Amino acid sequence: MESKGGRIGGVKHWQTALGILAALSVSLTLAEDFKTTNGKEYKDATVSRVEGDGIVLRTKSGIAKVYFTELPKEVQERFHYNPANVAAQSRENANVAETSGIEGLPPISVELKDQILSALKMTDKLDALYKSGCSSGEFVAAAVPIGSVFMNLHKQLSKGDPRRDLFANTFEAYQQVAVAMKDKGQRPDATFVAAGLRKHLLTKILEGGMTPEEKKVYYAWRKATGTSP
Repeated sequence: MESKGGRIGGVKHWQTALGILAALSVSLTLAEDFKTTNGKEYKDATVSRVEGDGIVLRTKSGIAKVYFTELPKEVQERFHYNPANVAAQSRENANVAETSGIEGLPPISVELKDQILSALKMTDKLDALYKSGCSSGEFVAAAVPIGSVFMNLHKQLSKGDPRRDLFANTFEAYQQVAVAMKDKGQRPDATFVAAGLRKHLLTKILEGGMTPEEKKVYYAWRKATGTSP
């Protein structure tokens, strides 16, 4: 059984906590005046919301956001303004790229987008070799190092993201070309064209600006591979 002293101590603890919460609540809801460093005043304003880079004030004339950089240091300290946190969030937001122009695809970082585009560009060497009538040995030797790059980047795309599948399918087509040349002594032109088409689609998805016709081809590929939305 809990002792009487324990119960009293617990009650006092909760009374203190509730008192602190009430004080904080009052500090956010009582009307007061705010004045920016350039002299603009907000009379009888209540703080409706505190954000990382400023406070949202409600006045008789409406709602306005005032940035901490516009407010005196004592107001910044009162609301725990941290410029470093705001700068970090801004960098994170800037590092996110809406890369598709295709509905329903999540954004990926600029860094990952650029790495994937660079990997796709590496296959230009395979295109040039194939078109020049290279031997199977030359084609395979050029494809092997590119394969490891594709595998590492493939893991960084989320499962279920069609770009992940299209990225993998692109290099799989080049691998099929290499196998046909090496093991069967064939030049699989249709497979080679398929590799180039997939590369082109993924490049346009990442860079944006797909044409209506390219979108039709993209959705046809998704339907054929079972990744339709």
